[in-house]
Amino acid sequence: MNAGKLTVPDELRESVLYYPTGNEYVALPLINEGGAVESFNVLHMGSKGMVEFYGIASAPLLAPVVRIGGREVEFPDIHWERLDHWIPRFVAQRCGLQVTGTIFAPPGHRGFIYSLRIDNVGEKPVALDWGWRGAWLEARQTIYRSRPMYGRRTAWYDEWTDTLAFELSAGPATAGFAVGASRPFPGLGWHLAKAASPGAAFQNAVARRRGPGADSPVRDVNDGGRPIYFAIAQEDLVEPGAHVEMDLYVAVSAESDGACTTVVDLQRRGARALLERTRAWLRERARAVSDEELGRRMHLNLWFNYFFAAGRTIDTEELVLVTSRSPRYYVSAAFWSRDAFLWSFPGVLLIDPERAREMVLAGFGRYLRNAAEHSLYIDGTVLYPGFELDELCAPLIALEQYVRATEDYAVLEEQGPGGAGRVIDGVGYLEKRLEEQRHPDRNLYGTFLSPTDDPVTHPYLTYNNMIAWRALRALALLKRRRGDSLGEWRANQQAVQLRETIRKHAVVDGVNGPMFAWALDDRRRAQVLDQPPGSLQLLAYYGFCDLDDPVYINTVNWIHSEDNPDYYPGRFGAPGCEHAPHPWPLMKAYDVLLGRETEAGLQFFRDAAMDNGIACETVDRDTGRVKTGAAFATAAGFIGYALYRALVRG
Repeated sequence: MNAGKLTVPDELRESVLYYPTGNEYVALPLINEGGAVESFNVLHMGSKGMVEFYGIASAPLLAPVVRIGGREVEFPDIHWERLDHWIPRFVAQRCGLQVTGTIFAPPGHRGFIYSLRIDNVGEKPVALDWGWRGAWLEARQTIYRSRPMYGRRTAWYDEWTDTLAFELSAGPATAGFAVGASRPFPGLGWHLAKAASPGAAFQNAVARRRGPGADSPVRDVNDGGRPIYFAIAQEDLVEPGAHVEMDLYVAVSAESDGACTTVVDLQRRGARALLERTRAWLRERARAVSDEELGRRMHLNLWFNYFFAAGRTIDTEELVLVTSRSPRYYVSAAFWSRDAFLWSFPGVLLIDPERAREMVLAGFGRYLRNAAEHSLYIDGTVLYPGFELDELCAPLIALEQYVRATEDYAVLEEQGPGGAGRVIDGVGYLEKRLEEQRHPDRNLYGTFLSPTDDPVTHPYLTYNNMIAWRALRALALLKRRRGDSLGEWRANQQAVQLRETIRKHAVVDGVNGPMFAWALDDRRRAQVLDQPPGSLQLLAYYGFCDLDDPVYINTVNWIHSEDNPDYYPGRFGAPGCEHAPHPWPLMKAYDVLLGRETEAGLQFFRDAAMDNGIACETVDRDTGRVKTGAAFATAAGFIGYALYRALVRG
């Protein structure tokens, strides 16, 4: 038996910056600094996770190309911005040209658009070849980690829809994508090949402008085969002060026909109109704050949470909840109840109550039965076993937050997806499971794993029991709304008794005076430490105690001092834990949310690069760059929410 075995993250040493974007159907986590799309992915219920499409190291899945005199122009200095805090756009200049690239995924549509505009800002006409090239090497199934899928890749020109079609088949088709342009392919150059190099594919595309209208399908195995190269090219003479532009439409589906026809739908709507609708959609849900710099950081994290901590599966179109849709997060494409409902949910509720409602229904549907297990597949079955008390309680707390914010108590009568009964029936199920965890003599609730998902030595965690107290308070409210006065009284009594037990047995003598212990064992012996995913600093956030409670103040002061062995000082210093021994941005989010050294906390989020502005698990204490857990989508939701609350508080 190895009860203390930990599953901890690797430290990151990468230096590349990425500019992720996406919508509920397609995620683009790896848009690199050169404007290349290294991969994009879809959620797939039948595959129990993500299906990712990848190119190769020397030839990304999709990259822009500009050539003058047959030679490719390199753009060493590329400036990036985000439209409405989410849509990545780059501008680059060289050889008298200014190239602007915009990549966006319109909400509600199964695809994305890559728009290129080239302005001649020089004094002479420029003859150029330009467009995109790509290489599709493999599709990967991603659940925590990525691995190639067995099957076959096929690509061909679909004359009916005037698109290039790509399909992964593992027996029946599993997933597909298609590429079309704002100009008809018969008037462009395009090429599909298996034996060419990326440069040769683009050269052949240029040579074939107005050439043959169809090729034979190109096929290869997915695991270990050769890349399928493709290119779309245009020749133009651009006069000084003039410009050329073209849009590439990329659609995804469960197979190629659906992807091809979705390209047609996107083309009919038009890139300009779709971009304006996307920007309007984002603006409608944005939240005004006075600090422009932090407002950008806040919105970027809120949007990353919204689109990367949830999405619709390409094969069933159902909403599923995940830690992250980026493979850079070390346990991506899986469900954690705590992550979804304690971290991601407040950020979603802030900007889109309708999506929050759908999350509640998912929590009381597909994810209900196994909510307390360490982590689940996207379909709700168990992925990583291990009971966690905070995860059991998380859906109840989110439900209470939702109904308090919206007064939508009708949600209790709704039926959750995945064959579940009404939400109120799920409430009863969670109440029963919670009661099973209560010790008959000690009036405390035990757990097997801590909020870091690691085994505990002292099973009665103060934070977890506070979460159980909060869940009991939520139960009392819900029972009152249902007219169950006896159930309301019982839940309130249990909450009162639990709070008294915590105050009596989980307060110990600390270096600053009485403070909350981290946990108790079966003999009520105390353990003193803290863990950022379930920090004792959150006791005040959930209303268990007041901010000016002396015991709470002593506890928080200890957490943020060098008396805490897991405090990591430095320019970007903050508490951490054994699971990931570096500063956690979540701890700074707690500071700004609860008003502890607010200005210092806000300055942390101004200065810390994190993962190119996006939340990560930990940062380097001296540089503020991501150390572990890049592209941490659910934490981005809580950080964005905390920044908003701090900024509107003033």
